[in-house]
Amino acid sequence: MDEKLTQSRDSLIQALGRQSAFWGLGKTAGEMYAVLYLSAEPVSLEELAQRLKVTKGNISIAVRQLEQLGMVRRSWQKGDRRVFFEVETDFWKIAHSVLGLRHKPEFDQSFNLVEESTRLAKQAVPSEERDIVIKRLQMLQEFYCTLDSVVEAVLAINPDRLKTVVEMFKLLASGGKQHDKNEK
Repeated sequence: MDEKLTQSRDSLIQALGRQSAFWGLGKTAGEMYAVLYLSAEPVSLEELAQRLKVTKGNISIAVRQLEQLGMVRRSWQKGDRRVFFEVETDFWKIAHSVLGLRHKPEFDQSFNLVEESTRLAKQAVPSEERDIVIKRLQMLQEFYCTLDSVVEAVLAINPDRLKTVVEMFKLLASGGKQHDKNEK
């Protein structure tokens, strides 16, 4: 393989490993996604472990995380008993899958616990501390509701329209001034 291409792959593996670790998935998940993303063919668990110099157990954990997020899927090859993996390359589809996870019971339970916290705080003996707690809990509830509405809107819109909406928000954020990215 061409040396520059190898360096390019290594750089992406490092970048996605760092990103993945930052978001709490662990370095291996990001590195694995990078290997699969740049691979023209599905890759076996053994090959992934070998390429990344990690155990098959580490790869197995990372695979489950990425499968849950809709970022990788299993595939099989005729005549081969091994399981292979390939990535979802449509980032809008991945984003849709990840944002859709907010309907999982854990997420709903978190919302419910904040509501319960607010209800309990309102039953406390009136005090300055109680008022602060109630105000902050209500701010958190409002934030959750707004964020949920934004996610709902993003999930309902197609990617091309979403790009247009983002450009409109950028324009609004800049006070109506259009900035050329090439200026400076």
